[in-house]
Amino acid sequence: MASIKLFRGAFGHVSVLNAARDLVTHAHPEAHVIIWLNGDPGRMIVGGTEVRPGPVDAVCVNSLQPHSHHFSSDRPGSFLAFYLQPEWAAARMGRGADQALFRRPVVRIGQALRAEASMLLDVSESNELAAYEVERMIDRLLEGIGAAQAAAAPAATAPARRDHRIRKAVALMQAHVSGRITLDEVARSVGLSRPHFFNLFREQMDLTPNVYWNTLRMEEALRQIEASDESLTSVACSLGFTTQANFTRFFRDHAGVPPTLYREASRSAA
Repeated sequence: MASIKLFRGAFGHVSVLNAARDLVTHAHPEAHVIIWLNGDPGRMIVGGTEVRPGPVDAVCVNSLQPHSHHFSSDRPGSFLAFYLQPEWAAARMGRGADQALFRRPVVRIGQALRAEASMLLDVSESNELAAYEVERMIDRLLEGIGAAQAAAAPAATAPARRDHRIRKAVALMQAHVSGRITLDEVARSVGLSRPHFFNLFREQMDLTPNVYWNTLRMEEALRQIEASDESLTSVACSLGFTTQANFTRFFRDHAGVPPTLYREASRSAA
């Protein structure tokens, strides 16, 4: 069982998701804040740390930080998930572009802020006031997270300059996201053996080439599903999947819902 409702704005987008299906290790270009509403909260692995969504806690995931979600029952959990454009959120939080937004993966936000966030469930999707209310809610949420993290260790900074081979590999992967290039071919193109490439990529990017590659494919899948009327079979083929069933499984494992349901929600989003 899975259902989804979307809100959109300059900040990014917000999903209200009901799901009991595990999400594989994945990442997003956006920063990610998850608030548990009811049902089975499951457990999450964020950057190698296990956290459990709770009644007064928010789970915080930085841009391109690998994370997964695991459930132990068939009882669906309901979550409010904020996908925030990193530059927008950094400006709101007074952070530099080279700093991670979140210093730890779970932050106590308290019952009042959580209750206020849950009220977004009642906001009209087609009302201009909805976008305003969502953005103000995000401002208060980021302010609360910033205050809660004030005593934490300083946020990590990005490497001053990535290895030229990894920069070339990233560019190749981005350029061929709709093609059939393999990671072995990427490694050869940048003059590295497969083991050396995988180790260096993870060291420089803080995630594996597989997770990054799937992140790019998911972003392209979302773009095509939202912006075009192409059939899911066509979208699947454009991303190198041999069957629509394989694409649907991939999409559901990363997004928690099948692509048909996501397309339906995106069309009705504010």
